[in-house]
Amino acid sequence: MISKNIDLADYFNSISGDYNVNVFASFFVTNYIRRQLVNKIKSYEDKTVLDLMSGRGENIKHIKKYNNRTSITTVDFSKCMNQIAKENLKNRNVLQVEKNFFNSNLPLESYDIILCSFGIKTLKCNETVIFSEKISSLLKPNGEVLLLEMVKPKNAYFSKFLHWYLEKFLSTFYGNKFKILFPFIEKHKDMNFLKKELTKRNLSIIEYKRVFDLFEIIHARKIA
Repeated sequence: MISKNIDLADYFNSISGDYNVNVFASFFVTNYIRRQLVNKIKSYEDKTVLDLMSGRGENIKHIKKYNNRTSITTVDFSKCMNQIAKENLKNRNVLQVEKNFFNSNLPLESYDIILCSFGIKTLKCNETVIFSEKISSLLKPNGEVLLLEMVKPKNAYFSKFLHWYLEKFLSTFYGNKFKILFPFIEKHKDMNFLKKELTKRNLSIIEYKRVFDLFEIIHARKIA
């Protein structure tokens, strides 16, 4: 079981150098899903972009169509993740904010696009409500939000396989550091609650879907 007292910033600092294991372990499916998410916006030219829980900058690396007027801000509380992201994104115009998103004091209604991938499952229920409120407050009218997260498979056999794969198989090769993530996935059945909270806060759902019975995507737009 995961410790209730785990410090997530310390944990992600500790795995920052090995985080690419997730990509290999997923047979590059996580990269594919990230790319599909980011590409739902056809062009990032002249846009203000906010990437939450940004990690090593994987979402931003998938942005293809941008220009020198594309303003990108990333927010992550992990110092080590931010250091790696700085190197990975050195050819981009990026402002890095090294804070917990809930304490970030970002300017209101300042972003055309908000991205967040693979950080939502760590939120507590009350934090999910605050998360949706902050997203709505940060988006410009007609701004769009793209959210991606792993969820517990509905198929019982797949769920058991995932449990074995993360807690047993990967631990054999990479140690126990990644097995800590499984309980977060196990308790995160879907993003339906978050979707409902977003609709309460003036966001219209463009798309909500499950992919490969392991990922869910929310694409929403703030109503002007």
